Amino acid sequence: MLNKFLQKTEEQLVKNCDLYFYDDSQVNKAARYSLLNAGKRVRAMLIYLTAQMCGKDWEKYADLACGVEMIHCYSLIHDDLPCMDNDDLRRGKPSCHKAFSEDTALLAGDALIGCGIEAVANSDCFSVADRLKAVQLMCAAMGPKGMIYGQELDLKYEKETADKEQLALIHRNKTGQLISLCGRLGSLGAELTEGQKKAIEVFFANTGLVFQIVDDILDVESSEEELGKPIGSDAENGKSTFITLYGLDESKRKVEELTKEANELLYTEFGEKAEYIIDYTSKLAHRRK
Repeated sequence: MLNKFLQKTEEQLVKNCDLYFYDDSQVNKAARYSLLNAGKRVRAMLIYLTAQMCGKDWEKYADLACGVEMIHCYSLIHDDLPCMDNDDLRRGKPSCHKAFSEDTALLAGDALIGCGIEAVANSDCFSVADRLKAVQLMCAAMGPKGMIYGQELDLKYEKETADKEQLALIHRNKTGQLISLCGRLGSLGAELTEGQKKAIEVFFANTGLVFQIVDDILDVESSEEELGKPIGSDAENGKSTFITLYGLDESKRKVEELTKEANELLYTEFGEKAEYIIDYTSKLAHRRK
């Protein structure tokens, strides 16, 4: 099933690039270089699995899934820039600004924002009202009260030491907002009880935080070859992480605790329909790259 999700996503991303970029554009080449560079497509998978859990046809959510992947890719391109995290490697290849140029990478990231929103707005699988709702949700998640705020705080606390509450706030926005968006988009158009809506919100909030904690764990336990990006950069930059504030063992315990809480709540509300997404996110919580 996941292979079908992945194939659909890759095909749709190529179609979207063909539709929204000029062929002879250098920005097109840079955007494709980063977007079509063997990502795990976690956010797309989460949208499809949520739709499936809610009894919807997952294939109709392809434009929504690809829209979020494009927004996520823009954030990675910009994160790697010298003025941000200054990372030279992404997914085992030179970062976009190293493979092209800093100005081209900046424009490629900007372009992917517009393309992601356009893909969602133009989806013919949803009503106009649902498409508008999807665009509103996407803009809120990536905007100044969402992912951008998380990035702002992340930069702020490179110069200051964050406490545990501040660290959670950073990552519930920087990483968590797009993860939570997947639950909201994947359940778009589904008739859910208040309990089910709450379960989805908690499940994805926990999943987003777990995803970041695991990233911090891998930054000290994994290798550059395995991750496909630099390791130890957080420590070099003096960043507060779950490892620096909680320690390695306690961080691993938090992963298990948050995952267990999320899984139990979702299963209570959705029963066996939640098994596929629970299995997927549980594997993410124990990933090695």
